[in-house]
Amino acid sequence: ITANMSRFSDNWLLDKVMFDYVQGGSCACCGFPHLFAPGGLEGLINAMSDLETDSKTHEINAAKASPWPEDMRDQIWGDRLLLRFKMKKEMKVYRAFLEEVVKDDAASKNIVTNNDDETNVAIQDAIPILHHFCTTQLSPHELGQIFSLQRSGLTEILKSKYKITSAYAIVFCAVVEQLSNFNHTGYGVDAPPCCNSGVDDEEELFETVLNYSSRGQGFNLVVAENIIKEDCEEEWKVNQETLGIFLKRMISLAGPTLLARAAKAADDDDNNDDSSNDGAENGDGQTNSSNNKPSFRSDRRVARLMIARYWADRLIEKYRSMQGQGVDNQSST
Repeated sequence: ITANMSRFSDNWLLDKVMFDYVQGGSCACCGFPHLFAPGGLEGLINAMSDLETDSKTHEINAAKASPWPEDMRDQIWGDRLLLRFKMKKEMKVYRAFLEEVVKDDAASKNIVTNNDDETNVAIQDAIPILHHFCTTQLSPHELGQIFSLQRSGLTEILKSKYKITSAYAIVFCAVVEQLSNFNHTGYGVDAPPCCNSGVDDEEELFETVLNYSSRGQGFNLVVAENIIKEDCEEEWKVNQETLGIFLKRMISLAGPTLLARAAKAADDDDNNDDSSNDGAENGDGQTNSSNNKPSFRSDRRVARLMIARYWADRLIEKYRSMQGQGVDNQSST
């Protein structure tokens, strides 16, 4: 394997977190040692199974074999649980917005629907509505500016929005660095395989179009491109495919699950989710259920989810701002 692949592998991440922790990157008072978990570490990991965790049995064995000190390990798992608990509670925000989009569109067209009943709102109907908004109310350049996020912005979200500054913040920071160099790891797609080809593949598609540039943009989607190559000239055009992939991912932010799960094979409950990617990671011998090394695949998936939510929040803000201007203009005429 190449030096870069070795550097940004899960083993590299494991060692980097340990080094940063020892160097004082975290303090015990910011941790989560007081978390009430009757089952201890296993209780935390089992609790995570309700919040789309990795393979439970593998994670328990890997955590016990981890070189990390016990208090550090428990802080990490405690804040993993806390972060996903908080993120899961936010799914209703995205559902409410998508329902709002569908209802407002129907009202503007004087269409009588049953959408007063929340259970009947087809939030997938928001995709063409938002697509029309993005391509008619925003210029391609304005649209493209929404989809960038600096690497430091992700760790700031973890600290300021979710109030997590303990050992898991060190893990997350290392995961973000790994994510920005993911093409050097040799790992396959982190998203689990879909139950049906072309169906429920929002996370996988988003992962494949997510880019990272160390020159200015950071994490980004090429939703708009400058199609003129000459110097000092610009003509921006919307990338319809990438925009469609993001809007499809935006619908999935409303749930029903925080992270998609692969279909379970019979009697294979413990091998769900994380172990499904072992084959991709075994290419450089990093992570499998036999060597009891922690996998950070699930943490990478959460980081990508955080990126998608950040861009969804920016689009929601832009949509509501533009809608508000429309209402103001109508009232003034």
